[in-house]
Amino acid sequence: MNATPDSRPASDPTPAAAPGDVEQVRRGAAKGVRLLVALSGGSEDAALVRTAHRLAERDGVRWRAIHVDNGRDDSERRLVLEKDFAMVHRLGGETRVLQGQDRAAELHDYAREHRIATLLVGCSRPSGWRVWRRTLAEQLLRRGGTFDLMVVAEARQRSRFRPRHVWQPLRLREPLVALLSVLGALVVAWGLESWLELANLSLVFLAAVLASATLAGTRAAMLSAGLGFLAFNFFFTQPRFSLAIVEHGQLLTVVFFLLVAVVVGQLAGSGRRRLLALRSSREQTHRLLTYARALSAATDRDQVGDIGVTSLERWLGVPVVLLDRDEKGADFTIRHAAPPGMTLDAGALTAAGWSWQHRQPSGRGTENLPDQQWRLLPLVEQGRVLGIVGLKLAVRETPPGPDQEALIEALSSQLTMALERTRLVSDLGTARLSEENERLRSALLSSVSHDLRTPLASIIGSASTLRELEAQLSDEDKHELLDGILSESERLNRYIQNLLDMTRLGHGSLKIERDWISLEDLIESAIRRLGPSLEHVKIERRGIGELPLLFVHPALIEQALVNVIDNAARFSPSGGRVIIAGRLDETDRQLEVRVTDEGPGIPPAQRQAVFDMFFTGGEGDRSRYGSGLGLAICRGMLGAHGGSIAAEPGPAGSGTSIVMRLPLSEREEGALDDG
Repeated sequence: MNATPDSRPASDPTPAAAPGDVEQVRRGAAKGVRLLVALSGGSEDAALVRTAHRLAERDGVRWRAIHVDNGRDDSERRLVLEKDFAMVHRLGGETRVLQGQDRAAELHDYAREHRIATLLVGCSRPSGWRVWRRTLAEQLLRRGGTFDLMVVAEARQRSRFRPRHVWQPLRLREPLVALLSVLGALVVAWGLESWLELANLSLVFLAAVLASATLAGTRAAMLSAGLGFLAFNFFFTQPRFSLAIVEHGQLLTVVFFLLVAVVVGQLAGSGRRRLLALRSSREQTHRLLTYARALSAATDRDQVGDIGVTSLERWLGVPVVLLDRDEKGADFTIRHAAPPGMTLDAGALTAAGWSWQHRQPSGRGTENLPDQQWRLLPLVEQGRVLGIVGLKLAVRETPPGPDQEALIEALSSQLTMALERTRLVSDLGTARLSEENERLRSALLSSVSHDLRTPLASIIGSASTLRELEAQLSDEDKHELLDGILSESERLNRYIQNLLDMTRLGHGSLKIERDWISLEDLIESAIRRLGPSLEHVKIERRGIGELPLLFVHPALIEQALVNVIDNAARFSPSGGRVIIAGRLDETDRQLEVRVTDEGPGIPPAQRQAVFDMFFTGGEGDRSRYGSGLGLAICRGMLGAHGGSIAAEPGPAGSGTSIVMRLPLSEREEGALDDG
């Protein structure tokens, strides 16, 4: 059925829109919500949501589900609304709850304010004996508007609407509060009888009705109104101590008191119910918010599972377990349990297998295997079962109410999303690691192909020249070729040593065998190893001899010095200086070694990246020279000793200073303190 508030017949054909008009409608639709569906918490809501989703997909518009809360929704209807809102979110819609007494007025005003194009409502049931009751669609049509009104009919006709009266047992608190309130009002009225007229005394008993409604609810207020009516009539009207009323004025006073007391009691009781419902809703919202924050802060699957299980156990008061398949996918494993040590019997495990296979809840309180002590809830996301939550509901004296069922569903849904998030993060981390390994592998192959072939080509060329032209070469030429072979062999040896050191650092197999040694000896040994590669620069040492001994692995620190000094020499101009300076930082108890060159320097944006493996940069000290392993290995070697390395600009902003820091041992610190 299709109807519009502007009195256009539903069967009138709609004129075809021009292409420009269609494009204009689409542009307008992209700005906000164009389709609104009104939910009531009834059985027709599911059909409404599916219809709204189909229309939104067909027209390419945003849609929203809305519910008007008048404070009279029971827990069962609220549970239905929770499920409806969950369905809306799964289908890509939005949700909103409005507060108000007149549902039609709230929907009409909201649709007009937000310029809704289409409003979907359900087909109301016949009203039974309340023939004056208009349907929601009729009320909206009478109000008029510029939006299209669509009434979605159900597949089968529902029975007539009959209000359900759920009688709850009378609690002792309700008659006790009513009786005490009336007795208090009676005492006060008796004391004020000589001061007030009869009509004014009725206000005292009306205050008792309000007190009863506030303290114990509507039924206590109605009981207080009846008792107040009898007490007021018996003790204060003529004749006294009788229920008979002689004077007509007093009769009107008593009757009006009863009417006002009933109305006021109903209103006050309704206000109390809404306040309690609001307080309960706020408490549940706070719980869910706290739960969601805790899940969002969890970084892995174990933390998420532990938070979910402990929260369910604390708020439901029943044992909770989280099950998962083992590595072979055959048996179930309890990943988390609250309290710890919980186990499942054979029947519960069978129900868990059924739920895993069919992706549906089973066990107590469900339609599948209801004789079990446990309820098994599969956590399903995008067709994948992430786990099974088990709730031992058999320990409860009463089954969970609608509010607790809604809480179980909400907590399970958030737990499912958190588990899926951790799975996606784990998969993303694995993919990034694989990508990084592939990048490093490619960089390593590229580096090896260049940095191994270059010295090998030089060695092969010099050796072949010596063999083929030995008779024609002078002794000076032979020595020069041999020096070249030796220099390139040492260069190749240093590169292979760097590769071995990088491999040991990456696999964690680097052993630190410490010994006492002076920094001066380490620097001298490193300079001797570099040999001819330092001939084009001048090496200056500053403040090396006065420094204390180091308790380090000598070979590793020497290799780090070789890498840094070689790096500085390669990028220094011919005739330039490489300054090696040492000093003692007594504040941090560290020994500092600063190697400064006169090269082009390192841009500030690259001073951290130069210590990454295979980083060679495009200009400056890294350019096309080297493999990008030397400084990365230095950082690993110094880090293994608790030290650090950093790149800083040289003096006056020219060149580069590589600063290495090594902590002093406790023995050496004690010697310094004694001195």
